[in-house]
Amino acid sequence: DLDEDHDNDDDDDDDEMSSQSESIALQMARDRFRDLTCTLQGEKNLEELFDASCDCDGADLEIPHFNVVKASIIALQSLAILGMQVGVKATPQQKERSVSHLTSDDVSNLMQLDDKKWDTFDTKYLKHQVDTAAGIQLLAELKLKRSAQSAFDLMVKLGAWTKHEDLALLRSGFPTRFTNEEIQYAKEAAQSNHDPDEILGLRKDLRHLKVYTIDGEYTDEIDDGLSIENVKKSDGSTKKRIWVHIADAERWAPFHSDIFKVAERRVTSLYLPTGSVPMFPSELSCDKMSLRTGRDSYAMSMAIELNEDGSIDQSSIYITPSLINVNYRLSYVEVDQMLEMGVGYFEEWELGALLDEASKRRNYRIQCGSTEGFVPQPIPQAEIRVVENEENQVDIILDVETTHNSGLNQSEAVLNTDTSIAETFPSPLSSAFLLVTEMMILSGEAMGKVKEIFESSARRVKEANTHLPILETTLELPYRTQPKPDFAERYQELNILDSLKNKGYCHAWYARRFFEPVRMKETPLPHHGLGIECYVQWSSPIRRICDLLVHTSVKQFLRRHRVNLLMEAGRSIPESLTALDIGCDIPRPVASSQNEKGLYTDYCIEKRFDGAVVNYRKGSGFLNAARMVQKKSKEYWLFEYVRRQIEESDVEIVYETTVLACIDPRRGQYAIYVHQLGLEHRYVSEQGELRIGEKLWLKVSSVKPRLGILTFTLSSLYGGKSLRFTPAKS
Repeated sequence: DLDEDHDNDDDDDDDEMSSQSESIALQMARDRFRDLTCTLQGEKNLEELFDASCDCDGADLEIPHFNVVKASIIALQSLAILGMQVGVKATPQQKERSVSHLTSDDVSNLMQLDDKKWDTFDTKYLKHQVDTAAGIQLLAELKLKRSAQSAFDLMVKLGAWTKHEDLALLRSGFPTRFTNEEIQYAKEAAQSNHDPDEILGLRKDLRHLKVYTIDGEYTDEIDDGLSIENVKKSDGSTKKRIWVHIADAERWAPFHSDIFKVAERRVTSLYLPTGSVPMFPSELSCDKMSLRTGRDSYAMSMAIELNEDGSIDQSSIYITPSLINVNYRLSYVEVDQMLEMGVGYFEEWELGALLDEASKRRNYRIQCGSTEGFVPQPIPQAEIRVVENEENQVDIILDVETTHNSGLNQSEAVLNTDTSIAETFPSPLSSAFLLVTEMMILSGEAMGKVKEIFESSARRVKEANTHLPILETTLELPYRTQPKPDFAERYQELNILDSLKNKGYCHAWYARRFFEPVRMKETPLPHHGLGIECYVQWSSPIRRICDLLVHTSVKQFLRRHRVNLLMEAGRSIPESLTALDIGCDIPRPVASSQNEKGLYTDYCIEKRFDGAVVNYRKGSGFLNAARMVQKKSKEYWLFEYVRRQIEESDVEIVYETTVLACIDPRRGQYAIYVHQLGLEHRYVSEQGELRIGEKLWLKVSSVKPRLGILTFTLSSLYGGKSLRFTPAKS
């Protein structure tokens, strides 16, 4: 019996040592698979593979066992990198460019797993190097095919990935989740009571205004609101003053704060069919930052008045940090219904008034040559949502949406010298969409004009107070500009475009060749695509880091200017104001210069703060990657939607398509538009030359969502041709 008891004691000791060694193996694996899976559960499943990695004494892990764990981690990381390459179709040069944004000066030695904390830079480095050697070796050891598809299948089998894993997202290097530390930063920011704009008396109380927020039904981050009021002018006339309220994200994420750096690492929010990948943790972005109903919210509010022709009255522009209270949170559908039923013109007359001002603005922009006039009938695009159903499977919801459906045909205007021809501009499909779009474009143009207004006022203060250490007050903004199409040099192409004016989507497709890319400049230049004099994006600071930086620059200017005015008036500078709040050292009054009225005549600045320069171009590589991720994710789910349609139908699925243009006459390749899918695609003709604008009935010949493959062939219906093109029987 004693021997038996002794044996049991040995078993207990073995269990205890095993538990200790398992905890060390798990500790080594902890966070090593961050951003290598799209879900936290997938990450945990990989970590849990190390529950029984060693059987040695956990208090002093032996080198051979340590190396085994380390090699296993590296092999799984490499396997994930290999699996991400499924469906990648690119030249070596294109592949290199696609990961160029993942380089960092802060990359450490990835092999030092024993003495360093794993961070996002390490994962980005893995993806940048695309080192798949260890993953290929692992597949060989398991006697599996050494391919990206085998790696993908194994990652699914291990529970790390789902069969619908977003590989484009993983390849991009975007963080797929927030760390516990980042979430803590968000919680701390939400509790912050430090408000420099309140300290300096800059924040205006605008809670008397009725504020509407209008967003998509599923939007969680509410970053813009609208108001309108009638104001009496000195001449006795009445004008409408538009207020655009943008969430004051800088109030919660000041420049170079911990939570700001969280957003800076992401650059932008991603909007995918499966949901959003936000720039800020939802604990902050969907709560304190958002303009929610029934409570006071911090905002940056801009007032604008329009001239009769729809242009901006520059003297009316006013921008201030504010405190607002949102009255109504509405969806686009609800606003459209309120306008159609008349509610938006009576009980909620402000909605009708905002729509009138938006329509005036739209007509003005069209007259100035905006895209709406150049492309009167844009090509509708698919919007896809993926939702989980009751069986823990996913359903795909497809909507085909149009942004606008009207406007002056600019090509005709250029070709036709008869200026007496009257043009009409029918309203867009959604009045609510028009209203919000025009107000955001309006505020972007007004922000572009702010620089001149601000700096003019600042110069007066500087010139009148040369004896004081006046703070530098210049405002640098990222102006987005688009050159005007060069019609004079492309008259032949313009004639072709004009010949397509009655062919709807064909005209819209061909018109794209005239569009120049949008560039970012440091000086205000016209944005001809929008038909406005200048343009600065600032309406989405919760979703775009560049917009947040615009808020930072504007607010630092306002704060410095207020400090300059305080010095001009001989006042003291609030002690609670910091150098980070204004982006430079703070002047302090010289005590001996105080006069009998308690005012100061002299100030000094101690040079302690190095300053922090706002860089609008930082992270531009991630912005380009974001566009590709959103495109690829949408493509995958659209192709999956088609695959399911084909698989679940007992009859032939037929798609109506329009021939948009000939892409490659030698191969007979055409650009087509698939109406039911809102999809522009490529099709190789099986019947020789096709007419532009011709209707075809096609069926799917092959669809492989993971590989990005979707091909069509002629349907048996009407021989693949639309009835309208079928000769009538005699």
